[in-house]
Amino acid sequence: MDFSQILFAALVLGVIGLVLGLALGIVGKVFAVKEDEKALAVREVLPGVNCGACGFPGCDGFSKAVAEGKAKVSGCAVGGDPVAKKVATIMGVEETFATKLVAFVKCAGTTSLAKSNYKYEGIHDCNAISMMAGSGPKACTYGCLGYGSCVAACPFDAIDIAEGIAKIDPNKCVACGLCVPKCPKNLIEIVPDDSKVRVQCNSNDTGPVVRKHCSAGCISCKLCERNCPHDAIHVIDNLARVDYAKCTLCGICVEKCPTDVIKNLFDQETIDLMTNKRAS
Repeated sequence: MDFSQILFAALVLGVIGLVLGLALGIVGKVFAVKEDEKALAVREVLPGVNCGACGFPGCDGFSKAVAEGKAKVSGCAVGGDPVAKKVATIMGVEETFATKLVAFVKCAGTTSLAKSNYKYEGIHDCNAISMMAGSGPKACTYGCLGYGSCVAACPFDAIDIAEGIAKIDPNKCVACGLCVPKCPKNLIEIVPDDSKVRVQCNSNDTGPVVRKHCSAGCISCKLCERNCPHDAIHVIDNLARVDYAKCTLCGICVEKCPTDVIKNLFDQETIDLMTNKRAS
């Protein structure tokens, strides 16, 4: 093959490449999927954590769902009200913003208060441990195992293990809910942050069984139920449960609980204020 033939072949290949390139460019423009401008604008104001707590595949999925009217503008738990307000402005809608929510661990059975049936040494995974004899080493089969599956699931460093149980920092928690399904004992629930009177127990055992296993459990004595002036707390299946819609945070149930399992999570100054108000 002489030089002219090589040159001709190279020229033909170049022309073919040019034609194919132009064709692909035209096809790309014709069949291009136009991105929704509102979806792009929403995506810009999201925190970009991509945690999936909104129920969609990351921030891109959520912003697209909002633009299509398939998700609420307040659906980003991480961004909270500030982000929701920006998204509402972009979408041109008004939104009633909900009370801040936080995750809460329904167990007060620390290592000093709850008994163990045996000493466990092995993998730190609550789901694996719960498959062992007695649903784990803790005598109370409803109690927190304290091996940190929820800690590993939290992308915001809001959960820590202290004294053998999981504890949540409400200042860091965004109520994304990713920790909830990771607890094999179903101990974590999402509650209103301003409802500070909470039952820190999840046991459905009878009082004598609870006393045998843990000194910080609900013994279903119903003192809280009988003394609540607002019908906001009832013992159901041997466990006191607060109706946050009725609770006025008077704190009477906290004072009456003999095992100190109903907690008042307000700061001490607020607790003193409430106590003085009731006394006057």
